[in-house]
Amino acid sequence: MIKDLKVALFLGFKSIVNGHKSTIVLMIFILSLAFINLVFVASILNGITETINNQIIDNSVANIIIDPQEEPKRKDYILNSKQLRQDIEDMPGVIATVARYKMTATFTYDKDKDGEFKYGAWEVIGVDPDEEPLVTGISEHIIAGRYLEGLGTGDIVLGSDIAGGYGAIDEFRSLGGVNIGEKVRLNFRNEITRKYTVTGISKVKLLLIDQTAYITTKEAKSILNIGDDRVSQILIKIEDTGNEDWYIEEIRKMAPNLKVRKWTEYTSIVGDLTESFDLIAAMISIIGLAVAAVTIFILIYVNAINKRRQIGILKAIGIKENIIIISYICQALFYAIFGIIFGSIIMFYFIEPYFINHPLPFPIGDITLAIKEVQVLQGVLGLLVAAFIAGFVPAWRAARENILKAIWGV
Repeated sequence: MIKDLKVALFLGFKSIVNGHKSTIVLMIFILSLAFINLVFVASILNGITETINNQIIDNSVANIIIDPQEEPKRKDYILNSKQLRQDIEDMPGVIATVARYKMTATFTYDKDKDGEFKYGAWEVIGVDPDEEPLVTGISEHIIAGRYLEGLGTGDIVLGSDIAGGYGAIDEFRSLGGVNIGEKVRLNFRNEITRKYTVTGISKVKLLLIDQTAYITTKEAKSILNIGDDRVSQILIKIEDTGNEDWYIEEIRKMAPNLKVRKWTEYTSIVGDLTESFDLIAAMISIIGLAVAAVTIFILIYVNAINKRRQIGILKAIGIKENIIIISYICQALFYAIFGIIFGSIIMFYFIEPYFINHPLPFPIGDITLAIKEVQVLQGVLGLLVAAFIAGFVPAWRAARENILKAIWGV
């Protein structure tokens, strides 16, 4: 067996050495591109998903969200919130918690001061300007004006897709371009109407977040007419994203009736996007592997056809069919291995560093490549399997041909 393998390797080596150098280089280049395609597509889709995930965790709902109880009797607020937050913050690995007050209001804005109003209904969140930055990064995404300060009850920060302008994604449904210092009127569901001065415009580049407005907690409690120890929602930021389940179980022991969820459950769109991107990546990978396999198949097939007489002579002098087949499989694997090597060099030493320094500007944020080891290994194994099959089939057909027909070329 070892002797047969040595003979097969020798035949494969000679076939490659004696082949056209330009063909070898071209084949390795094509397979390098195929490998790059496998890794790149999966990585860019991973990058999109990762950016969305980070946007939601860092700028919207943190890692864990606590909402008021729904069973056995629905309540509008979380009671005894200060003690609950303190107990949670005492847990190891918890960075901070923050209380929020959630409302919905109809916004009214007269852009040209001519009595022609623009309207829209959006979410309004009451936040503590000092505590909120410990959990979310909205204060870091102010593109005009400033963030909320202190107890300013007449101030409001608008998301760019509420204000309009500033590269809003849904410009048509916005207020049409609110400027810093202008007034907007909000009609809340409890029939309270108030005017606010726009002190800042925030833009995160995710529609879910950019259609949100922010006021101070003092103002929110005034609108809702509630005391200090009742809140609409508690957000929790932890050190290690992915370990939310343990914290959720512990929090449920503290407050069994409250609704405790991790960020992926709160925003189901993330899971749907991840599944869609995984499906797209799998489809493109299959197509890429098929193209690589066909390319290798054509090369090996043409090579085998051109060497029919040589194959016939090898069989006539006693070379086994399996040795001939293995020799062609070795050739196919040679092209695939060197394609993977050069593809990896290009991918990890040129493409990845480029995207780190020059991320793609997407509407959801700046996208960089998120390369996962398991996907790289899948690409390597996939290309090797494709090469094995593409080398085996034509070699098997050529090796089984009648000796005399092969020698005489009939």
